[in-house]
Amino acid sequence: MERTSGTARLDDRGRLVLPADFRKRLGLRPGDEVRMTVESDGVLRVESRRAAAHALIGIAGPSPGGRSAVELLRDDRRLQLAAEEADARRAAREVSTRPSSLAR
Repeated sequence: MERTSGTARLDDRGRLVLPADFRKRLGLRPGDEVRMTVESDGVLRVESRRAAAHALIGIAGPSPGGRSAVELLRDDRRLQLAAEEADARRAAREVSTRPSSLAR
């Protein structure tokens, strides 16, 4: 989305009215909620709930390779499990092939 700037004035009750072009670009309608954050440098950030939800979905959504972070983690865990099972089988074979005097 292209950057837009403008000005607004607080009314006597401390309310801030977003300009119509801002509301339109954010897809906001009367009664919609917005998420506001004051950044460390004093910048006020206003996000539509839809944009905030999309940002959260993006965390677990598709990666550039088209696979989500959840899928990547699941596949990695499957590889770890296969390696752990192979180690356990190898250890079991080593124990079973030891002479009985060493197994005690």
